[in-house]
Amino acid sequence: MVEKDPQLSALDIGELDIFVESMEPWQIDTIGNQAWVDWHIRLQKLNQQAVLEASSMQEELTKETLISCGKLPVLVYEAICIQVWRLKIYPQIMKLEPAPVNTFGIYMVLYHEAAAVGLLETVLFHEDGAQCVSDVMIDLLDYAVDQLTALLALINSGHLKPVSPKEMECETPCEELERQKRELQFDISMRCISLVRYISEHMESAGVAASMATNLYKTHDVPSLLAHLLQLQPWRRVDDKGNLQTFNLGRWSRPDADESQLHRSEAQLWLSLRQLLLEPRLHHHYAIHDARRDAFCRLQAKMTEELLDQLPPLVELKTFLCRLSVGDYSRAPTNGARNPGCTLIELVPQIREGYMKQVHKRTKSIAKSQLECFRMDGSEQSRGMARKLLESYTSDVALAMDSGGAKCAKCGDKASKKCSRCKTEWYCGRECQVQQWPKHKEICDQLANLCI
Repeated sequence: MVEKDPQLSALDIGELDIFVESMEPWQIDTIGNQAWVDWHIRLQKLNQQAVLEASSMQEELTKETLISCGKLPVLVYEAICIQVWRLKIYPQIMKLEPAPVNTFGIYMVLYHEAAAVGLLETVLFHEDGAQCVSDVMIDLLDYAVDQLTALLALINSGHLKPVSPKEMECETPCEELERQKRELQFDISMRCISLVRYISEHMESAGVAASMATNLYKTHDVPSLLAHLLQLQPWRRVDDKGNLQTFNLGRWSRPDADESQLHRSEAQLWLSLRQLLLEPRLHHHYAIHDARRDAFCRLQAKMTEELLDQLPPLVELKTFLCRLSVGDYSRAPTNGARNPGCTLIELVPQIREGYMKQVHKRTKSIAKSQLECFRMDGSEQSRGMARKLLESYTSDVALAMDSGGAKCAKCGDKASKKCSRCKTEWYCGRECQVQQWPKHKEICDQLANLCI
């Protein structure tokens, strides 16, 4: 991990308490207005500050403040809110304006979901964070599983095949937005791998273990989903030059010299699977029939000595899989209990249903209203809003979190020169800037017109 400047901070003095105390779930029809944009910037700064504190071993004040104020459930509401917006309102916006002149506002909303999930991923590592979201943990699990299913769909549609620079140069603004939407979806889905692990590990302390077990094993069959992802290895791909790349901190890059080092997402998947398959409730909620047994046993080939050296707790999982490969687990013992897989009161997700009711028969009218906000009317107010957004996306803190600083938009090397016009794209030198200009010109014009 990149060293972080201990003096670097995304928040000014006093902002943390003010930002956290003001957190409340937002309605879908408010997305895009001035107040919502201010909230989006606050959320992004909170996410940046939490990452800085966790990665530089500082006192995690952001986490503590969110938990002490009981505001973590707001992040779950926000992630699901944008998910519903993305599924219901976004398509209507694209129908109303198939060739948008400016896609910046729409991208901002899509990015809001990534910021909420990123902050949840950072904070839920701790058990007290999971306890804080106990009332909405069923909704969070339902959301996270949806994202892992979307990850499978992205892989099956060829998302891991890199887009060449030539293909990117030929993209229309609409096609570029769709690509950015898929990239954000991939990033969110990869973060949800961690969320599933934290949920499975902390469900007992959160006090909803019985309902969580029903949802993890029966409703969603999460163990099979995790096993499938371990086989697909979505954190790896080969670029157009045949070089191996891995997905780290939201960016594809060449792996470190030591390729035997376990990738973070792979470690999270293994630990999640271990937790679920060794959970005492397994026999009461989960029948391991032949198809499931075959899927789990195929993972034994991946459990090498290097893997076990890096993750010693997996020794128990390997023992379980060895027993599974020679035993008959199609009929799980129930220890004499009657209907052991049943729960008297089963919790079901409710947040998404609430947002779906908000947009029922209103998708077109909401989309039309929000499209006016996204168009940016050229007023001083809209330009000021655009400037604040760009500053939050390109601040020193944002660059420090982005895999070690600014990267050249053309070649990907470390960059020290910024586009003097839009202030958002970086280059390692004049040559790359000239080569990238035909691709960058359109977005540069958009951003410059928004802010100047």
